[in-house]
Amino acid sequence: MAARETLQAMIALPAPVAKGMLGYMGLFRPHQRALSWKKAKKIVDDLAALIAPGWVQVQGKPSRPCPPHIWAQAMEQMVGRADLQRPLKNHNYLRHVVWQLADQADARQEQTHRRAEVDGTQRVIRQQSDPEEMSEIMRKLMAQQGGQHGTDQEDDR
Repeated sequence: MAARETLQAMIALPAPVAKGMLGYMGLFRPHQRALSWKKAKKIVDDLAALIAPGWVQVQGKPSRPCPPHIWAQAMEQMVGRADLQRPLKNHNYLRHVVWQLADQADARQEQTHRRAEVDGTQRVIRQQSDPEEMSEIMRKLMAQQGGQHGTDQEDDR
């Protein structure tokens, strides 16, 4: 029964996480013994609870958005490390690795956004918006600038 519940819980995890779950669970295996199904189920349930909110929090640091693929990437990194003290007792180290990866991803996204604002890409995207969805003030502003760019929509009305 515990084995079935554990496997069902693993299948319910997001695909990238479920794929790396067996290797990650091996980090919790006691030396020269098998991991009990009851312990395996607790590991899966605890991990699912950490992933579900879509963000990661580490004490003393701001929370970061965190999609499942970042959790999977962190699990993969941990499985590949030979210097981890095993068996793991909880997911705290995973949370720290996940937070670092999420922080890096958040910084890259912010940098991309700022670069788009600086080089004008963000403005071009806004100018190509549907005039019907714009406010009256925005349509007038676009009409004033539109004569310069050939996008004057006010004359069509």
